[in-house]
Amino acid sequence: MVLRPLSETISLLTHPVPWIPGLYAGCLATVLIWLAFSGWEFIAGKLIFLGLVVAPFFVGGLLGCLTSGEYTLGRFLRSAPRFFFPVILPAILALTISILLVILFSIPFAIAGLGSEAPMMGGLFIGIMVPVLIFSFFSDNVAVTEGLAVLASLKRSMVITSQAFLTIISCIIISCLAALLLMLLTATLWGMILSEKFAGYLDLNMTQQQEIFGEFGMAEWQQTLGADGILVTSVIIGLFFFFLVPFFLVLKHQCYRAASAVPVTPPEQGGEYDEKGRWYKY
Repeated sequence: MVLRPLSETISLLTHPVPWIPGLYAGCLATVLIWLAFSGWEFIAGKLIFLGLVVAPFFVGGLLGCLTSGEYTLGRFLRSAPRFFFPVILPAILALTISILLVILFSIPFAIAGLGSEAPMMGGLFIGIMVPVLIFSFFSDNVAVTEGLAVLASLKRSMVITSQAFLTIISCIIISCLAALLLMLLTATLWGMILSEKFAGYLDLNMTQQQEIFGEFGMAEWQQTLGADGILVTSVIIGLFFFFLVPFFLVLKHQCYRAASAVPVTPPEQGGEYDEKGRWYKY
């Protein structure tokens, strides 16, 4: 089922409009990395929060274009403010539910004296966050496409997930594979451009290189890369997000369309009619 959404995604990416969120994500990532490596970590931290707040405008604009089938800048600009809250509110509610569940389930561990066990608490966090993430996976698509409210969009997303669970898993796997491929390509490009910066480490074996680079802090990376190397690194990371974000958003929406088309099977109810035509449920 996921092959058709994938082919549709590749076709839709021939339009320029789906690349607008990627341009935003790429520019944001470039500025953040440059600030972090240039000694402006405080400003970079504030910019991350601001960037996350603004991001739903771009997601809403793209989803509005995908829903209407009109891939123009005017449609994107009209959809961005219109679908800002339908995109961000389900995400906030899902995050709030996850935090509340983590707090509630951590209370028994704290009573048992296991609250300080990092692996156990980490497993608890993952065990709660992953199901919430999966069941709310299509909440923004539902809110924009079907015009549902926050709770209704989350409920509808859960119904779609239960009916087409493999579609969601396939979407996540393909997105991860695309991220790995892009990471490999951008890392290769980064290594080719900055090969002179690491000329002194080329004679070392893989284990020695891992030991050296594993101990690198921000100061060591700044000294090794230099101003030009930091700029190149920032741009390369920006290119990674420029390609990945549009692919993921479009693929997720196409998978939503395929998953929502699966007919909902109503549960069977046992019972019988009496001689007067009245239904009695077992």
